[in-house]
Amino acid sequence: MKDSLVSVLPTYHEGWLMALGIREYLGLALIFVLLVVSWLVTNPSRIKTPSELKASFYKGMLWLARLVVVFLLLMGVLEILGLGWSEFVGTPVFFVGEELPVSPFFIFTLVLGVYILVVSNKFIKSLVIKAAEKWGMDRKIGRQIRRFLMLFLFAAIGSLWLKQAGHFLLGVFNDQLFAVNEVKITLGIAIYTFIILYGVSIGVKLMELIYTRHTVSKGLNVGQSRTVFQLFKYAFWLLVIILLLDSIGLNLTVLLASSAALLVGLGFGIQGLFNDYISGMVLLFEGSIKVGHVVEIGKEFIGRVLDVGLRTSKILTRDNIIMIVPNHLFVQDNVINWSYNEPKTRFFVDVGVAYGSDVRLVEKLLIQSAQEQEEIISKPDAFVLFRNFGDSSLDFRLYFWVEEVFFVERLKSALRFAIDEKFRANGVQIPFPQRDLHLKSGWENLK
Repeated sequence: MKDSLVSVLPTYHEGWLMALGIREYLGLALIFVLLVVSWLVTNPSRIKTPSELKASFYKGMLWLARLVVVFLLLMGVLEILGLGWSEFVGTPVFFVGEELPVSPFFIFTLVLGVYILVVSNKFIKSLVIKAAEKWGMDRKIGRQIRRFLMLFLFAAIGSLWLKQAGHFLLGVFNDQLFAVNEVKITLGIAIYTFIILYGVSIGVKLMELIYTRHTVSKGLNVGQSRTVFQLFKYAFWLLVIILLLDSIGLNLTVLLASSAALLVGLGFGIQGLFNDYISGMVLLFEGSIKVGHVVEIGKEFIGRVLDVGLRTSKILTRDNIIMIVPNHLFVQDNVINWSYNEPKTRFFVDVGVAYGSDVRLVEKLLIQSAQEQEEIISKPDAFVLFRNFGDSSLDFRLYFWVEEVFFVERLKSALRFAIDEKFRANGVQIPFPQRDLHLKSGWENLK
């Protein structure tokens, strides 16, 4: 470094900004004012000309003039400080916390990194939107992909920038937070772990999207395919966690051995939780409950299975409410799976008619009512059973088959409306309950 003001002043260790005199401050202030004025005067947006070629030429000349002015003013700053170019770039302007030197190169790399992140965010956002439109990707997955890419880019740029920040910021990321089996866990390791897990979760969602589309295109059973993918997903996550722990120096065997007593203690407290996990594994391997099945649990509610997880399953009820059901209910309680053996299921509607009605006409009208409902399949055919001679009615039961059992109650209601309409049109009466009272002799003596 040349002999200069900053090299001889005793406060140089605080940065040259704190080591200058009044004259130097006035010189730098004058240069700053000249920079602002020249920047405003050479504003390219002030160019107004009908010719695009001339406008581009004039704007280019103004930008060139700006660069020349900035270069000349920078040379003036170097003259005031008595520094060479390389010394100016690397010499601290001031210190943060007496440990972090803030030099022009440090500021330039920081501003450049922020600018790259801003530009990259716009580029990645447009790229993800185009990919989502092309592949029909869910918007949530697209946003998560963009966030992960930005997080990864931020970590990459930040790791390069921290090398310029000195030991002050590096120490923050390398200081120990806690230790596990003599393995030092730092803030840097925590961020690394989070990025890996976040990236793997997004990758798994993309794989599920591709796998589901392949399943649909091949005409495979969606429920069975989802079960297979769930098993693959859990195995993949287990492998990722093992490799991640190994990469940060944690031996899984030693970790489990050292935590054996804790796990035993927790086991007694969370037996129900483990019960759900074991039940989830049974459901996935056994395949008795699959995605898309319509199930009835304990005669309390009926719903369609949306997802079979490792601990809980999601059931969509007829009220369009998603219920989170612990898996042990499917294993321990009585569960009716309306979709287990085949898609079509038989249901019935009971109806009673008045004594003296034409029973063959009743049978015909019931069959016609079933045939008019589009949801009722024709094979097997609907049929009627004359069940009983009731107290006040002749009892019939109409049996029919449907494939979509989720909204069968709505179908039953429509069927009853149709039956009532046909009975009225054909003079068939549906009786109300009644009793005949016979009074024997001797009633007069009770008066």
